[in-house]
Amino acid sequence: MKKKLSLYLLFLALLLWGSGCAIEPAEPTPNIAGTAAAMAETIVVEQLTQVAETNLTLTADAAAQITPTPTYTPSATPAPPVTVNLPTPFPAGSGDESACLQAHLVSETIPDGTVMEPGETFNKEWVLKNVGSCPWTSGFQFIFNHGDLLGADSQYALPGSVQPGEAVTISVPMIAPAVPGDYLGFWTMLSPDGQRFGTSTSSLFWVQITVKDILPPDTTFDLWYPTSEGGLNALGQMDSNLVAGDGNDNQPWQGFVAYNLVDLPSNATITKVVLVFEGSNVTGTPFTDLGCLGVYRYNFGALDASDYYTDTPGGALWSFCAANEITAGAARVGSDAALYEIQNSIGGVIQFRFQFNNTTDNDNSADSISLFPVLRIEYTTP
Repeated sequence: MKKKLSLYLLFLALLLWGSGCAIEPAEPTPNIAGTAAAMAETIVVEQLTQVAETNLTLTADAAAQITPTPTYTPSATPAPPVTVNLPTPFPAGSGDESACLQAHLVSETIPDGTVMEPGETFNKEWVLKNVGSCPWTSGFQFIFNHGDLLGADSQYALPGSVQPGEAVTISVPMIAPAVPGDYLGFWTMLSPDGQRFGTSTSSLFWVQITVKDILPPDTTFDLWYPTSEGGLNALGQMDSNLVAGDGNDNQPWQGFVAYNLVDLPSNATITKVVLVFEGSNVTGTPFTDLGCLGVYRYNFGALDASDYYTDTPGGALWSFCAANEITAGAARVGSDAALYEIQNSIGGVIQFRFQFNNTTDNDNSADSISLFPVLRIEYTTP
């Protein structure tokens, strides 16, 4: 065995020697360690690149699959509605002043929107309670503020002192205008030092009426000049004017007037009867001292001393209870009884008596009126 191995090694050595004579020198033995390090670096770079590319692909795919969460953008908040508060011309005061001067409306006459005849007279009344801490003296006034005055005076003094907790009735005589339409007037309280005030919610009080639009009849018949007129007192003394009331001697007077209806068509149907006052003269305070003035159907013929009426009056066709109700331009529609009386007097003469409820107040002071009435008759014919 050893002999064979020796021969083999000898043969190999001869072979290598012979090859060295014919072959160019061999290249240097490569640096295996350096090559391995380089190869490792290359592999690491390639793996890192692959990992990066893989992560990039995954990120792109994930981004394509995820639905983006929308960004919330708050919508514009709508503006709150604007509330318009109408200003009160003279708003109620505040603090001590408000507690001092303040009224409460207890009641009133003539509701808003009351329909009236052209020229109709009326009294608008407010019942006011003093709910403040300060008394209202006679120096306080109820005054017109703005709007439609309706024939009234512009200011009225309180009838007396009104202590806190007490109430007062303020009455304002007014006249409905002759022109149809809606009318509105405002009033307020006024203290002596010029402070305007009212209730806790408004310093204004008002009156609102509607004057009706009267459809014209076929004919309007105005009797401007009575057939006769005059005054008569309890002593039988006569006056050429239509006079009613009492005199300085406390003698009561009654007025008388007659109208001729012969010019009315015999087939006329009376639709309205109105007393319109062309004018009047007032002496003293007859409506305060003697009460209301009534107009009565009264056949007196030719006026003489025997026509003075001594019984208690009743059945008035018209009634007037304030001086402004008989001023120039004032008008009052007659009752159904007045229509009946005129209808049944067509072709003849109709006569009336003017008389206060009370004959005299015995104050030795004249309280009387002198009137100039016009009888207006409206009628239709077939």
